[in-house]
Amino acid sequence: MIRLSDLSVRDASSWADAAARFSWPAPASYNIGADCLGRPGDVTALIEVGADGPRRITFAELGSRSGRLVAGLMALGLQPGDRVVVKLGQGADLATAVLAVLSAGGIVVPVSNVLAADAVRHRLTDSRPRIMIAAGTEVETVLAAEAGAVLVSTGRALDELIAGANGPAPFAATSPDTPAMLLYTSGTTGKSKGVVHAHRVLLGHHGIDYALNFIRPADVAYSPVDWAWAGGLLLGLLVPLAHGIPVVAFRESRFTAGRVLGVLRDCGVSVGLFPPTALRLLRQSGEVTPAMTRSLRLRCLVTGAEAVEPDLLEWARADLRTEVSNAFGQTEANALIGHSRVLGQLDPACLGKPYPGHQVCLLDENLRPVPAGEPGQIAVRADDPVAMVGYWHAQAATEAKVAAGWLLTGDIGQTDQRGQFFFHGRDDDIIKSGGYRLGPAEIEAALLADPSVAECAVVGLPDLVRGQAVTAFVRLRPDQRRSPDLAARLQERVRSAVGPHAVPRAIHFVADLPWTSTGKISRAALRTQI
Repeated sequence: MIRLSDLSVRDASSWADAAARFSWPAPASYNIGADCLGRPGDVTALIEVGADGPRRITFAELGSRSGRLVAGLMALGLQPGDRVVVKLGQGADLATAVLAVLSAGGIVVPVSNVLAADAVRHRLTDSRPRIMIAAGTEVETVLAAEAGAVLVSTGRALDELIAGANGPAPFAATSPDTPAMLLYTSGTTGKSKGVVHAHRVLLGHHGIDYALNFIRPADVAYSPVDWAWAGGLLLGLLVPLAHGIPVVAFRESRFTAGRVLGVLRDCGVSVGLFPPTALRLLRQSGEVTPAMTRSLRLRCLVTGAEAVEPDLLEWARADLRTEVSNAFGQTEANALIGHSRVLGQLDPACLGKPYPGHQVCLLDENLRPVPAGEPGQIAVRADDPVAMVGYWHAQAATEAKVAAGWLLTGDIGQTDQRGQFFFHGRDDDIIKSGGYRLGPAEIEAALLADPSVAECAVVGLPDLVRGQAVTAFVRLRPDQRRSPDLAARLQERVRSAVGPHAVPRAIHFVADLPWTSTGKISRAALRTQI
């Protein structure tokens, strides 16, 4: 059986060497559950952090429990291709449920506990699940009944379902193209869309091994990202398990730097996924002291979801004493481009290069490749293993996303002569002002370079003269005070770093910036605030 951990070219001398020697496998069968659970039984798979401290769960225990849950779900009528909603907090039950559904040949539909009832209702109505595994609150009970789904509540009901099974069920005979996941986008510009991924999607995430400078047997992985989202589920849970290393299961509703640092220390975390926002919060907390850093085992983190300012990466190297690799992707096609020291150092300001096997290019409005130095939409071949099968019951949306054999990310960037990709912004975030097309990322990087700025976002707002006016929303560090002089200083920073055409016409100082449920700044929400 092919495994994710077999794919990396570990003796490559460069990016070009790894790309030339890599080829995607074409197995007749592949099941994510089998890949994630096929490890020696006595090796730790999960470290569940609770009130009584860390609890270790071996691969044998996780495999037995998920295998028996497969049999239990089948007794409830689960058939291959049926959807199962899993709405649980970070923990062993969530991992068990996800692996059971995948092992059974079902389609797992992860739903975050942070979502309001209407958002959960939309996902249930849209996906039409046969079964819902959740805490069993009054609201969840009503929503499951509305959707016609069998509700399996955690605790006694789930334990009895597992205990009553007649032994673990075998892994379903799925192919790489068998649908495995229905992941919903964050829905910042309308109804959230369901993204269908096949079992091959895990193999498509082999680039994370490069991003983490090759995963090692002694590594321990952790991410504060919700496992209900693509990044958290794949990079935070399934990729580490498929490499046979322990995963820390812990997440608080609100990121607390001291608590997270304690988890990193107590669980011996060495690698993981940390979005830029989490890194910024660690930096701003003042709790990353030399004494704390000496107690950590961190060696490499992967970040992404948005452009990352180079000084944040430098802070992580100097103060957190860990390397950070940027990686780029989205729910529809993740982990496409990134950094990797083992393949060669890149410009810290760039998104990175395509990981071996991924055919990524920039296209103009006519879907023709653009030359180096020219902006274009980032696109990946639609038959890439990491690319979505399509949007769930949304053929028109799928056809708009996939054209001429390319999956269009909607993100604008450019390349240089070395083949490095640089991010400009979302296609719908591009600011068209006075004849210029401006990406917010470069302007935001200039603002973040000022020591007074904790966080910022730049959008285009309607302007009768320019079409759109560059407008910045800035959250200051706690010890800073807003003033006209500070606004002028920030404008001058942009003028010097980017140019006078990119200077924000207005700077709004705010107490907080709106985030999407996936941890990105919601520019769509900002456009409605003025």
